[in-house]
Amino acid sequence: MEPDRTLPYLGAVASLVFTVVAAAPYVLITGQTELLGAYYGAGPFGLTGGIFLAILGVVIFLSGVRGQADPTLVAGIMLAVGLAIFGLTAAWTLLLPSGVIYSFPPQYDWLEFHPWATLVASGLIGGAAAGYAFVVN
Repeated sequence: MEPDRTLPYLGAVASLVFTVVAAAPYVLITGQTELLGAYYGAGPFGLTGGIFLAILGVVIFLSGVRGQADPTLVAGIMLAVGLAIFGLTAAWTLLLPSGVIYSFPPQYDWLEFHPWATLVASGLIGGAAAGYAFVVN
């Protein structure tokens, strides 16, 4: 197995997993638009910036292995982007007011664990980017 070829694919998959996990409440919760707006916008930066960066991360990761960009440059960019995603998600998770989470109806009590699952998924992006940067250099 070649880590310099598999780690970008792993990073792209991790970016997709983060996007799906982070967007799950938006897809699964119906009729609570104001609460969802407060949920995604909570904290100092909200979560939407991290989702946007993760979608871009898929393209950036894959550009290195497809020969459209220098792998060393891609590794450096994704290390910075992966750390930014993790930092944004960590700030959102740690500073999310509990009143926002518990204001949803009881059938959405799984939302209590969602910020932590999102944080773990963002760590996968950062880990894949760090591994790729280590292998390429």
